[in-house]
Amino acid sequence: MFRVDDIYDEARKIVGACDDTKLFRWLADAVSLVSNKEDLEGWKGYLDICTAGCASCDGATQCNNPAGCGRRVVALPREVETVIGVNIGGQPVLGYGQLFSFHLNGPGDCRTICEWKWQDAGKMHCTYRDLVHPAKIVAYLQTQADNDAQVIIYGYDSGGNVLRRQVNGVWQNGYQVPTIFGLAVPDSTAPEIARITGIYKDPTVGSVRLSTTDDSGATGTLLTVMEPDETLPEYRRIMLNRSCNWVRIAYRKINPTFTSRYDHIPLKSRVGFLLGVQARKHYADNQIAEAHSYEADATRMELEAQQMAEPPVFNPIQVIDMSNPRDKYDYDIR
Repeated sequence: MFRVDDIYDEARKIVGACDDTKLFRWLADAVSLVSNKEDLEGWKGYLDICTAGCASCDGATQCNNPAGCGRRVVALPREVETVIGVNIGGQPVLGYGQLFSFHLNGPGDCRTICEWKWQDAGKMHCTYRDLVHPAKIVAYLQTQADNDAQVIIYGYDSGGNVLRRQVNGVWQNGYQVPTIFGLAVPDSTAPEIARITGIYKDPTVGSVRLSTTDDSGATGTLLTVMEPDETLPEYRRIMLNRSCNWVRIAYRKINPTFTSRYDHIPLKSRVGFLLGVQARKHYADNQIAEAHSYEADATRMELEAQQMAEPPVFNPIQVIDMSNPRDKYDYDIR
């Protein structure tokens, strides 16, 4: 791993005359050219997450189903791109896709089953959890420097109407949440929001927290905490079919973006990365054959660098069928 600062001068010579915004964008593109082709160590991560609530109320602490559905919905941090594996409370489980609920041979959404499994709920979620019922939403700022920063919620109100606002006499989609440091109150005309389909936030100095509020002004359900550079929040959720206190997740990280010379590049081969920048330059110049050549060499160098660092472990993991004596004892019983 190395920093943007370690390749800054060489990368600027390759890209040519440009500002840092364009340079950092091209560096992120070069990382993606390499990382999308390989299973790299720098993109692997592990999480232990405490769980609460159940699927019938989209992760709320208080379940709407008196009997309890026993399932859990877990919203994952923003750096999670793809879930590789899950174990529920220490128990390895099988994973299913987003459309598994519609499979004719599957359990659907209501049947109780004895299997241990997790189901991908997709990444197009802009909050940690959904609204359980229509509510007004307020913003909490971490620092006074973010006063009047734009936080716009897109979706529908309790009447089923699209959220809209007037800006200089022009109607635009979305409700703008007031952002005042030390004061989290809704406008007098604030709508009760029933469903959120998207959120936009200006780049900020500190984090911004969105929560519901009741008529007395007391804080209700925490919806999301957006980091300073987060402008279009997007989180992956998974559904667990078992009640549990914690879940362990192996995942692939999102491809990085760069905003300063001190950001880290999660690759091992510095020369390979610079070849990736050359590939990005040739793609921009519509020199496709040359770009393919640089891209192939960049990928090869990074793969070679990773192979030198990999320990000699057994892979893939062997699954033993305990009902089969040949697997259990690893020899033929006669």
